[in-house]
Amino acid sequence: MTKIVAIANQKGGVAKTTTTIAKASLIGTQKTCLVVDLDSQANLTDGLGVREINDEQLTASNLFNPRQDPNSIVVSTRWGIDLIPSDIGLAQKEAELIAEPDSHFILKDQLGKLSQYDYVLLDCPPSLGRLTYSALTAAELILIPVQCQYFSAKGYKQLLNTIQAVQMRSNPSLEILGVLPTMSDTTNISKGALISLSKVEGVTVFAPVPKSVKFTESQLAGIPIDRYIRENHSIKESEELIERLILPYQAVVERLLALEIIYA
Repeated sequence: MTKIVAIANQKGGVAKTTTTIAKASLIGTQKTCLVVDLDSQANLTDGLGVREINDEQLTASNLFNPRQDPNSIVVSTRWGIDLIPSDIGLAQKEAELIAEPDSHFILKDQLGKLSQYDYVLLDCPPSLGRLTYSALTAAELILIPVQCQYFSAKGYKQLLNTIQAVQMRSNPSLEILGVLPTMSDTTNISKGALISLSKVEGVTVFAPVPKSVKFTESQLAGIPIDRYIRENHSIKESEELIERLILPYQAVVERLLALEIIYA
């Protein structure tokens, strides 16, 4: 059965896309995985090496047409991860969806036609608009990346309120997989943010992902971070970087795979 996971936070620059790509790459070594780029900036699409969308290629904006077969939108990447790409047209589509009653259920219905995948990861835009609401309505789980900064941790509580609203109105089965602190360092601000995140009862806080230029390098190269490290560093360097940068993502993936057993 397909597991749909939303990666969401209304604040930009918290590493949602980096997290989505890293998770998809790790999942893809064991399971079939589709990623859906729901941000009109198309950073996820670009980060997987899909640099140009031709006029004939359907994108995520077409996914919100109930008459469109979602399988016809999927493109394959060279990393063994399938992708529904995005482009600027998605911004206009979101404006149109606001005027349509019950439009937040379209994505859920469309993703139900992609049952060949073990996992579908939804990279949400940096807002609490209709696209994010649609993703939360479709998802079974939500992972919340939060930058280790004061205002990022503070804004996280606003997202929790939105999740509660979705649970009450359109998706009572939505569960929080956990919070993934990102871009952590040794400053007191970062340490304070981690303490603040840990105070929310009942929500798992994963080990933080440290700040590193390697994430930017991998995105510019269009290569998932774990594969970028292995392809561009010596064995010793790779082992050190993987332990420091990849293990936090691996812990999230292991939690996902463990839930398969629990809910089997």
